[in-house]
Amino acid sequence: MNKKGNKYMKWQFSELQTYKDEPLPFNETVTLKEDLLSKFGDVIKDITPVTVSGFAQSEDDDVFIHAHVTGELVTPSTRSLQPVTLPIDLDIDEIYIQDKQHEDRYSDEESVILVDDGKINFDEAILEYIVLSIPLQVLTDEEAKNNTMPAGKDWSVISEETYENQKQETKQQNTPLSGLADLFKDDEK
Repeated sequence: MNKKGNKYMKWQFSELQTYKDEPLPFNETVTLKEDLLSKFGDVIKDITPVTVSGFAQSEDDDVFIHAHVTGELVTPSTRSLQPVTLPIDLDIDEIYIQDKQHEDRYSDEESVILVDDGKINFDEAILEYIVLSIPLQVLTDEEAKNNTMPAGKDWSVISEETYENQKQETKQQNTPLSGLADLFKDDEK
């Protein structure tokens, strides 16, 4: 524990290697606000302490950690920058190795981390997964209901779909024969 009483998810690799037959279960409340705000303050404006439950187990000299993380964070709307509260509900599966040759045991889809100082800092994994869990588009409830885009004098934000439609219309209007199309309209009458 640190001075404030917040738990950290840090272990000695050798300590976790002793959990071969039975996993080491954990269920902790971790405060990551200071780290998240200092590293990702443009994306995360606030976060509750997160609950981290799961287990660590050793197999063939490697350490497997599975964790389920829950909590809430506040991030700015991607449209108006107004604060939006999002739930955190994610799973983390990581494999920690000390021998680089052990990488060949695992597929490219698995998250394998080489531990070179004998310590596993699972807080870093939690931080990264939380940031990666934030959607690319975040809207306030009002923005999601209205679906109106911000606008000002001589400018407006448009959706990607509207942009593509406008691009197609402009492309059709700028074809070499587009000027002749008007000539045939009079003949059709």
